[in-house]
Amino acid sequence: MELLYACGATNKIAENRYVKYNIKGVANYIIMANEHVGHRERLRNRVRKEGLKNFQDYQVLEYVLTFAIPYKDTNEIAHRLISKFGSFYGVLEADEEELASVKGMGQASAHFVANLRNIFHYYEADRARIVSKVITPEGAYGYVKPFLINKLVEEMYVVCLTPKNKIVAMEKVSEGTNNEANVSIRTIVEKMNRTKVSSIIVAHNHPNGKAIPSASDDRFTKALATTLAITGCHLLDHIIIGEGKKEYYSYRENALIEKYVDSAAGLINSSAVAQPCAQYIYKVRVKK
Repeated sequence: MELLYACGATNKIAENRYVKYNIKGVANYIIMANEHVGHRERLRNRVRKEGLKNFQDYQVLEYVLTFAIPYKDTNEIAHRLISKFGSFYGVLEADEEELASVKGMGQASAHFVANLRNIFHYYEADRARIVSKVITPEGAYGYVKPFLINKLVEEMYVVCLTPKNKIVAMEKVSEGTNNEANVSIRTIVEKMNRTKVSSIIVAHNHPNGKAIPSASDDRFTKALATTLAITGCHLLDHIIIGEGKKEYYSYRENALIEKYVDSAAGLINSSAVAQPCAQYIYKVRVKK
């Protein structure tokens, strides 16, 4: 209104024009707000109906941002974030300050997005704690997958089990390069001794995406199964995680654990080899 006065308008004219333009601005704001509300509701209905499987990266991010940014066009902000960080994964891996530097993002929304991965990790860890009994190779894969997927280097975890396959502990025992994890069998045995268990599953990832055992994977698994067998312990399985959907390799499913244990029995007095062997609760169908 001060600008209208400066241009020589009378008080009455200035007030009338101010009211007119102000009302128009408010009306436009309300229209835009209603459009955003309608779009958000359509987005949420789509998620209710089909989940996120047909969404693109920016659409998933747009949906997420609606819970942190109430009155802005989150579609534009999502596009900016993807453009800067390259992918949905890249956005979630960015730190809070980097996210806050993107136009449309505030400190609160940046904090929300930066901590989504921590929320997901907490969920997976709590799920693993509650779903605490391993009954099949696929169940073992589902348990260890959240800890090994999308890693840039090979990592190996050991899962410690009771005689009834209840999980009592899980720990990372090695981290290596993009094609090999440096594993010490002694470290694994020491972990078993600390947790007072006699049965374990070991699992590691292949960052190249293929769940195909290498020659070094075979040598390690045979050495570990043999070592445990002759000391009265059990290797229930060795799971290799690939990057594809449900892509994993189970040494137990491929009948190799039994083969290695039988080989150990042939090296020494067979009565010294741990019997009976550890088994999944549901009978495993051996792949041919």
